[in-house]
Amino acid sequence: MNRKSLIIISWITFFSETVIFVFFTPVKTFQDYLVTMLISGLYSFTIAIGNGWVNDYLNKKYSWVEDTRKRTFFGVVGTLLVNVILVFFCNYVNFIIFQKRDSAEFFSGAMGISNWLTINVALLISAILHAKGFVEAWKSSTKQEVVQQKLIAKSANAQFESLKNQLDPHFLFNSLNVLSALIDENPDQAQRFTASMSKIYRYVLEQKDKELVTVEEELNFAKTYSDLLKTRFEDSVSFEFKVNEKDLKSYVVPLSL
Repeated sequence: MNRKSLIIISWITFFSETVIFVFFTPVKTFQDYLVTMLISGLYSFTIAIGNGWVNDYLNKKYSWVEDTRKRTFFGVVGTLLVNVILVFFCNYVNFIIFQKRDSAEFFSGAMGISNWLTINVALLISAILHAKGFVEAWKSSTKQEVVQQKLIAKSANAQFESLKNQLDPHFLFNSLNVLSALIDENPDQAQRFTASMSKIYRYVLEQKDKELVTVEEELNFAKTYSDLLKTRFEDSVSFEFKVNEKDLKSYVVPLSL
């Protein structure tokens, strides 16, 4: 049970004991006020902490979303048992130990009615808290599902855009034009150009399903791509690569370089 829950229980104890002291306590002394606070705290903290422990345990064991039936069944059984036991304990401490009543009449008369009423109130509050937990779990699950669907959609769109960029028709069209011109002018260079194109598209296909590649792999690809551009633009472009040896084994996104 977290700090926030304990603070809430403390406030509930304060308000409940104040109401009991003001409206139901015939003799109003400071000592009676403290006794009322002690008894109210006994009920509030004992029952709340007991139910909180059961709820936390079941939440870890069974999910409201994935194991709804098991969570509901064990929630009902656990809540019923815990509340009956804790209410009997609190009433026994209150009536028999504090008020010095006859223990033989614990399950009959006024004490029996008090047991029945307190158990029902405790079960009602527990049912409300379990219902609240159920609704919050489903809301959280729905939000997570929406976020996941958005991420999947964004990822698919990013992959599509990446694929379009990888197989850019302008790049392919221009490269084929260069290759066509080289075949007549310089067959040897045309062969090297074709080999470079083959390496580029092979790399694209090999890395399309990978999230990361080494800098060394990406650098080799970049050099091949640069050679292709130098063949296409001749002396209009030049490239120089300066990478530390220790960085070659690092990882980058494919085709980012």
